[in-house]
Amino acid sequence: MRDMMIEKTEEIHRKIREMSELSSKSIEMAMMAFISQNEKMANDVIMKDKVINAYEQEIENLCVTFAATQSPVASDLRRFMTVLRVVVDLERIGDYSCNIAQIVMDLGKYGLIKPIEDLKIMESRVKEMLDDSLKAYFNQDVELAFATAEKDEVIDQLYEKIYRELLSYIKKVDDEEDQIIGLVFVGRYLERIADHATNICERLIYMETGNSVKF
Repeated sequence: MRDMMIEKTEEIHRKIREMSELSSKSIEMAMMAFISQNEKMANDVIMKDKVINAYEQEIENLCVTFAATQSPVASDLRRFMTVLRVVVDLERIGDYSCNIAQIVMDLGKYGLIKPIEDLKIMESRVKEMLDDSLKAYFNQDVELAFATAEKDEVIDQLYEKIYRELLSYIKKVDDEEDQIIGLVFVGRYLERIADHATNICERLIYMETGNSVKF
């Protein structure tokens, strides 16, 4: 019985790793598509989101089946509840990447009217934050989880800076409101991805310590 539980746990762990790699790659592809206004790449991100959604359903089914058939102890149940929540975070990250890609499709192949260096910086930091949160999760590294979650405030501040600059810029352009609004939403989606990376850290901390923390 215990061998079966270990086997199922390893299968779920492997599926989460595969899903996390897809979600992380989707951010990178979505921003590359946005920066280059590459509609084909944007469409690839949108298609990849369907795969991420399928992973969510598959992992959820594995967890439910495990709980129903293997009589897990309380510590196992806490881990599987954490898994289910992390999977939701990964699915939402895929959704936000898909939203960025959809902005590319909506705007078409028009050159960006404003340099987006701050958005590039934000994307780099968000991607690093997500990768570190996943590293903490897979390595059960509580210290790294705390350090990573604390970076969310920096991301929030960067988004506020970008938001204010874009609002001021919209007054200087004619008939380009849609693109400025698109830039604002890209920043917002990146900020939300960072929030979900923070969630993953919080869930890992709870799974390992039993303490519920909020950043």
